[in-house]
Amino acid sequence: MQGEGLDVLLLRIPENVAYISNAWCAQGLTYLVFPLEKDPILIYPASEVPPSTWVSDVREYSTETPDRLSDALEVGGDFVRKALADIGISSGTVGVEQSWELVAGTYARYEMNVMGEHTLAALKKKIADCKWKSASSLLIKARAIKTPKEVSMLRKANEVAEIGLHIFDHNLKPGLTETQLATSIEHGIVTGGLLKHSTNRVIACAFVASGSTTADAHKYAFGSTKRKLRRGDLVMLELDVIADGYSSDITRTFVVGKPSKLQKRLFEAVLDSQTTAINAIKPNIRAAEIARVSNDVIRRHGFAEYLVHGLGHGIGVAVHEPIPTLHVESNDILQPGMVHSIEPGIYGRRIGGVRIEDDILDTERGSEYLSTYARIPE
Repeated sequence: MQGEGLDVLLLRIPENVAYISNAWCAQGLTYLVFPLEKDPILIYPASEVPPSTWVSDVREYSTETPDRLSDALEVGGDFVRKALADIGISSGTVGVEQSWELVAGTYARYEMNVMGEHTLAALKKKIADCKWKSASSLLIKARAIKTPKEVSMLRKANEVAEIGLHIFDHNLKPGLTETQLATSIEHGIVTGGLLKHSTNRVIACAFVASGSTTADAHKYAFGSTKRKLRRGDLVMLELDVIADGYSSDITRTFVVGKPSKLQKRLFEAVLDSQTTAINAIKPNIRAAEIARVSNDVIRRHGFAEYLVHGLGHGIGVAVHEPIPTLHVESNDILQPGMVHSIEPGIYGRRIGGVRIEDDILDTERGSEYLSTYARIPE
């Protein structure tokens, strides 16, 4: 913030509020006033359960009573103006999430508001004497390097996700639909995460693809249809879990019954690609080099024509963080404290699709798996 000339951050995107204050809010109507020198102030709507946070100055604003209905943006803006005045900032530079494009889900996924141009314009009108500057780049860069506390949260998210991997592994039976399998995985993760792992809130999103549809399982919104599993099918699980605001992103591809010779070749190629890439990670290596190492292994196994996507992405308070991007054209440098996926895959109409995805912590010594479940059928 000093380097950017910011006196205060004013945040409302839920993932950024969670990142700094640990308050994982539901609606996107919570504001975090985070000054450079003084204590922060968290402002949340009375329609929401008081968020758990380390911030000591927490203020509630109300927009609705039985006799009165107020505009949430209007009332929230008044509270923000008062908070800035209370910390002595009336004409400084305010950093905001201008041009923020992707927004991670909150624990109430069905209803969320985000800070758009209308919101920003309304706040600028209320706080007319301040200068405004985009802090999006600053936040993205800061989020790329995890603190020890963040690493522990990411470990927990991966531990919770392994409940779902176990259910997936042990329920690959002919006749079960993709949707039935996905539903049982999500139910097991949410209940197990709350009861066995001491989490407060859990989101589980299980996407299951089987048979020939695994060839398209690198695309968004695939899988989890009424198709029934058949003996010999490849079955891919893309599993996104968020535990108390921090994410895990894991993929496993197994088989209903015993794998064929071709399927064994696919598993061996993808696992070799992933293992080789992870073992090559060291401080200050280019992300592009790790992606090239992974792709070269796939090519050596004879599956070059079936490469369709990059090797990985950052993970944190969002399932997909922009830094680091692991791709042959990436300019990112891997640093200790980064957490990202390594997810090589092979996809083709004739052969189906196989992907293995794990969450990796970059360290001073190299790399460490945060996800540990079996990677190929045993």
